[in-house]
Amino acid sequence: MKKINIGIYGSEGRMGKDIVSRAQKFKETEIAFLCEHSGHKAIGKKKENLVVSNNVKELISCSDVIIDFTNSKGTLLLLNTIRKSSYKPAIISGTTGFSRVEDKKFLESIKGLKVLRSFNMSLGVNLMKSIVKTCSKNLVDLADIEIVEIHHNRKKDIPSGTAITLGESIKEGNEKSKKFTFREQNNDRVRIKNEIGFSSIRGGNVVGEHTVYFFMDGETIKLTHIASDRKVFSEGALRAAVWITKQKIGFYSTTDMLKI
Repeated sequence: MKKINIGIYGSEGRMGKDIVSRAQKFKETEIAFLCEHSGHKAIGKKKENLVVSNNVKELISCSDVIIDFTNSKGTLLLLNTIRKSSYKPAIISGTTGFSRVEDKKFLESIKGLKVLRSFNMSLGVNLMKSIVKTCSKNLVDLADIEIVEIHHNRKKDIPSGTAITLGESIKEGNEKSKKFTFREQNNDRVRIKNEIGFSSIRGGNVVGEHTVYFFMDGETIKLTHIASDRKVFSEGALRAAVWITKQKIGFYSTTDMLKI
């Protein structure tokens, strides 16, 4: 059986390293290329019998699927380079922190490509999205909805991409929940009806924790997902890499893969 050649874009980041370390569990795949940005101290060094490179064109030509955990600018560079290339590998993108303008560019750049994008590759979070959608459908007129997320002290984007997708799931459940409000210091503001509030905490080495609150009169529903090991994301990305090779050109999410 021919193995699926996987290129890791952002191979020296936390997720990149974890994906490489767990890839041996997946007999269908083989890590074929490790890529980092120009100037990274790992460029030219040997890791897992491969030399870390900054050559994005070579990454593209060597890969059936590229797993991307970089940043918004890195992802857009990758997509633009693929569009100019005769090689069209599939993309698994877990990059977060896109601005509205960057997100629009992302959606324009993936046309004609095979892309799965998810801000969280874990099974638990994707099941949670389905649950909060159902709760929103039934409770939006009765509850104040707040989302609290906690991550390690090196995470830059606030709120997390996962928190945003949970908010989007709430909106899908009931259109009355429209306004996203990002909590900050304010001495003269009361809560607005039907807003979805977001609060973020950064500290230590927390892998990821997300809680959605539905505050009602006399009772509260609290839904929490805690990721205690990064493997739930890295193994999810590798499963997605295997899955996407069997799909047609198009734009997918983890919920498509899990059929939730």
